[in-house]
Amino acid sequence: MQVAQQWNYGFGKAMKETLGLSITDTLVYRDGKKTEYYVNKKQQEIYIQGLYLLLADKNFIRGFHKKAQNRLERILITTKKELNQDLSLLNNHELLNLYQKFILPNTEEFYIYMWTVFNIGEPLSNVVLNHLKKKNSYQTKITEYLLSFSSPLKPNDVINERIDLLKLAILRKKLKSADFNRRLNNHVLKYRHIPMFDFDHTPYHEKQFTEELLQIKNPEKELKEIKKHFSMRGREFKTRLLRLKPDAKLRQLLVFMKENVFLRDYRDMIRQKLNIELRKFYLEIGSRLGLTIKQTATLTNSEIVEYIKSEKKFPKREILAREKFYLLIQKKDTVEIFSGNKARSKAKTELNVISHSRLKELNGVVGSIGRAKGKVQIVYTNRDLAKVKKGDVLVTAMTRQDFVPAIRKAVALITDEGSITCHAAIIARELEIPCIVATKHATRVLKDGDRVIVDASSEKGIIKICG
Repeated sequence: MQVAQQWNYGFGKAMKETLGLSITDTLVYRDGKKTEYYVNKKQQEIYIQGLYLLLADKNFIRGFHKKAQNRLERILITTKKELNQDLSLLNNHELLNLYQKFILPNTEEFYIYMWTVFNIGEPLSNVVLNHLKKKNSYQTKITEYLLSFSSPLKPNDVINERIDLLKLAILRKKLKSADFNRRLNNHVLKYRHIPMFDFDHTPYHEKQFTEELLQIKNPEKELKEIKKHFSMRGREFKTRLLRLKPDAKLRQLLVFMKENVFLRDYRDMIRQKLNIELRKFYLEIGSRLGLTIKQTATLTNSEIVEYIKSEKKFPKREILAREKFYLLIQKKDTVEIFSGNKARSKAKTELNVISHSRLKELNGVVGSIGRAKGKVQIVYTNRDLAKVKKGDVLVTAMTRQDFVPAIRKAVALITDEGSITCHAAIIARELEIPCIVATKHATRVLKDGDRVIVDASSEKGIIKICG
């Protein structure tokens, strides 16, 4: 609920003041397996129209990504500085002042830029696609060109982690035990932030990287392949750009797309590092309220203020109910909360989820070209990653960077959400496996153990259910 309310402010008042767009009516539902975030459909349609209008604004295209990157970096720097103290020495009034005057405003501003960078990806892809369609000589290669233009030319944080781990694997036999352990410890410190998509997640420890090292069979070969992959991609991009001969408008859009692809991953890295810092604060809040950090995450802003002020413990029955099911409905500044069975019952009424269980075929957007077949494994959160085995088809709402070790085992990747510039599409292209995104309801139609054929050709994205 803490993160949802920060998202709400980032989508609402703060975004309205910054970009002139907003979504004020939202719903967040935890059903025991996963937490889902919904927005009002009509407001979403108006919001998307607003994104298209921004893409027609030369000043926005020219300056948005630079401004967003600067703001995100500044928020991380100031948060590190502000939380570089012993929070246990603050009294309740000082802790609340830090929460209301610094934590909330900064995290809420963070989500203005974080979500705009993410949400503009699909409209951007469509605008570029329409420009490419006007180039008649490239009609049969539109998907290939679009995927090439939306692929990063340099390794992102997760790929750099893999590169560093491969180098460490190569050195392992040559180094003395103490030197190897020192280097491994430095690796942990450098990349422990990767799974931190919320402050109540757990940073990586040495165990995760040690297990990854044990699974590496031929580090020299894999490292060579990664370098070759990026070198070929760079040449391919330059060649296709020369052949296309884009006009000034399309060239500007392609530059914006490259910036967007970079910043989508970069803002995730900042988000993860920001949550490392915020974790310190929420651990202190939880300690004073007698709650774990995950329980603290289910409190609203006003509840934190109320219970820290009163120095009372939050009701155990209520917190236990929320750990199973909760529903938060926000309309502008009005917040309603339902817990336990009441949340489950209210969610059925509010969401009106349609059953798609009889479908035998799904369609989506090609994120990475290829064809594969395998057994489905549904991944809701990182707790589900262990069930993905070599040769499985990984199906999820949307991937995150800590999903990558499991994605390496998969023969194909399917997501409910996303666009050709999303993390799932990009990482699938890095690993050269077929990927279909934006299926809308793959996680509801498919189930663990289903056999599927993933046909991500240059013209279509189809998932056929075999049984």
